[in-house]
Amino acid sequence: MKQTRPLDQPIAAEAVKKRPRPLDLPGENGDIAALLRQAAGAHRLAEERLLADLGVTPPQLAAMTLVGGNPGMLAADLARRARLTPQTISLIIANLRRAGLVREGEGVVPNASRARPLALTPQGESVLRMGRERVEAAGAKLIEGMRPKRERALRRWLAGIVNGLALPGAFDPEDL
Repeated sequence: MKQTRPLDQPIAAEAVKKRPRPLDLPGENGDIAALLRQAAGAHRLAEERLLADLGVTPPQLAAMTLVGGNPGMLAADLARRARLTPQTISLIIANLRRAGLVREGEGVVPNASRARPLALTPQGESVLRMGRERVEAAGAKLIEGMRPKRERALRRWLAGIVNGLALPGAFDPEDL
């Protein structure tokens, strides 16, 4: 038979289980990984809205930026540089081609059976220019008013995360 304790008897401190701490909501004291995801999501949404009337998405603009800066680039090289799967790049390129923003270049690449070099169309160059201006302006607002040393520290920290460094927030005397 189950034993019960009298209602007037206090519960021993060790018997009280600590409840797991729920993930914090956004804010200065929030979980850092959650904050980073939320900030990236908010910025991505802002970029999507900035580019909507141009008919491109942020990943499509990123692909166009690489192709525009490297005319003749192959889709496989684009996938490696963008850190995306070949299937994802194929879909992005197909959509950009359908929109008339990217075309396959002339000629065949040696040692590549079906690979064709990519190039922007004149319309693609125009969309890229307008899109980059908008995205760069939004990026400038992110660091508006930030001191140069703090900006450098933030850039180094973010790059460290991207590059998988063990201690991306390590101290640097230059940040003082």
